[in-house]
Amino acid sequence: MSAAANEIPRVGAIVRTFNADAFAFSADIQAPIQKAIEKQAFVELPSTSGGYDYRPAEPKRIEGIVSHRGGYAQVGGHTNAEGTAITFATAVVEGLNILEVLTCDRVVAQITTEHAPGNLVPSVSFLGTRFENLRIAGQEIEIEPYHDILGAKPDNDESYLNDGGVLSRIAQQYSKIRSVVGVPAWASDQFNWDPAAADRQQVKCSLVKSVAGAPGKSYGHVIEVPFFGTIYLMELTIKRVVKPAPAKAELLSAGPRLESSASDSSNSSSTGYQLTLTGVTAQTSGSTCGTVTASQADPNGTGGKGSGGG
Repeated sequence: MSAAANEIPRVGAIVRTFNADAFAFSADIQAPIQKAIEKQAFVELPSTSGGYDYRPAEPKRIEGIVSHRGGYAQVGGHTNAEGTAITFATAVVEGLNILEVLTCDRVVAQITTEHAPGNLVPSVSFLGTRFENLRIAGQEIEIEPYHDILGAKPDNDESYLNDGGVLSRIAQQYSKIRSVVGVPAWASDQFNWDPAAADRQQVKCSLVKSVAGAPGKSYGHVIEVPFFGTIYLMELTIKRVVKPAPAKAELLSAGPRLESSASDSSNSSSTGYQLTLTGVTAQTSGSTCGTVTASQADPNGTGGKGSGGG
């Protein structure tokens, strides 16, 4: 006899929920004026079972300090005919201008994940992520992208944070930053990461391997500009999260994002990995002091063994 449609999955069933959010722009200026812009065009999936949401960002200006000409954010999740759960998050800012120093026609942060049937760990793509006409002090910046830093989906449904290839590539990125001649102490300390002793709860890397043509000094994806501040490009944070077991209704949903290996799951909680991709983070410390964030996409999810049944 077939199980009822609303029966809670038995132990061993893979539990999936859609969950993603994104926003286009935010700012927190502390000096010479105090002004905060909350997350513009913030969107999140309307339900754990998937769906779609989109919101435009109206043009914004904070005096002559920072401005943009608009943008949008969107999130979506669905299951295709083959049973693959697909989730995406996109954040876009157009005409970004920070103190007439950092300008960019278009900043796009985009993540797509695909969970094949029976898999806890998804394939991840950053296709579409890019900068268009990024300039600093009028000088065109050449970007060497690193969209494959996560590589292919690990074998045997293993977590990305337990994958030797992923850890090695991130370690190499850190080592390259620290090997730059004249790297300041703050950068050497910030990017001093040993994969053998790393905190597997969270790691940070970048989808930018290097930049060329920038004034000041560059350390991989980080640019330090005198009399302006520090710019971080396309930073990706992978954070491990553990959540309580979902309610009965949530067990009927389908399709998370970056989950742990099956061995990390339990029948009382779910373990996942949250991906956060930020196009531009500018920490100004010259004529103004503050933080500007442009284009952040955050597909997040949980997965684990279902409980119940009998």
